[in-house]
Amino acid sequence: MREESDQMRNKNVMSVFASFVAGFLLLGSSPAMGSGQSIGTISHIHSVRAFGDQVILGTHEGLFRYVDQKTVQSMGPENFDIMGLAVFGKKLYASGHPGPGSKLPEPVGLLLSTDSGKTWKKLGLQGEVDFHLLESAGADMYGVDSGSGNLLYSNNAGKKWTSRGKNVVSDIAINPEKVGSALALRDGKLISTQKSFTKMRAINSTLTFTSLDWINGSLLATGGKSLYRSSDSGMTWKKISDFPDSVSTVTQSSKIIAVVAGNSIFKSTDGGKTFNKL
Repeated sequence: MREESDQMRNKNVMSVFASFVAGFLLLGSSPAMGSGQSIGTISHIHSVRAFGDQVILGTHEGLFRYVDQKTVQSMGPENFDIMGLAVFGKKLYASGHPGPGSKLPEPVGLLLSTDSGKTWKKLGLQGEVDFHLLESAGADMYGVDSGSGNLLYSNNAGKKWTSRGKNVVSDIAINPEKVGSALALRDGKLISTQKSFTKMRAINSTLTFTSLDWINGSLLATGGKSLYRSSDSGMTWKKISDFPDSVSTVTQSSKIIAVVAGNSIFKSTDGGKTFNKL
């Protein structure tokens, strides 16, 4: 049962990074540029997130800023394997395992950084939980614990958690305007909740999705080689952009939208009207 739960939980992560990391490894012998490091210094990438006007990576070696396909920049000295990474405004939440020389417990539980990853504060669950999927929108937080295979929910920004039972979703997008409301993907199809996954219902759509992201005023999803936007909480979708390869994830902030397509990252600074390859 645990193996099946792990496969369900990691399905989305693997689809996001299989070709992405392969492309990076082909460039691994390239020298670092400027004050950055070669992308080859990273062995595993677990998360890609928009953070302000930047794209950041949660990796086996810690938190990095993505510059281009050859270059990354470390964002802090703490060496830990970031399995789950969430962004809300200027706050970064992370979970995973301590790296060599780290004094963090195993697993690290839930950590918070308010200085762009330079330092991390322990919020709780140290030695207990390893979130492989982590989402945050204000007080609402969801995490999938790799140990138990359970979906956990917090309505007070990670101070206390309750279990929602075995996880069955590959991605979650929290409604930033309503506590307890969220969308999720189950086998590529949309499900909706108004009760923090104590009750759920399917949303009918002909589309099959690979990822979701929701911030104030912008609900986005990916499927096939396309990026979609919804203005009615996921009931209907409008295509806003196509990409040369299959799109595996979308992430956004108030300043940018970033899309992983094939082994490349594309970035938009005009709300998705145009995208440039990084």
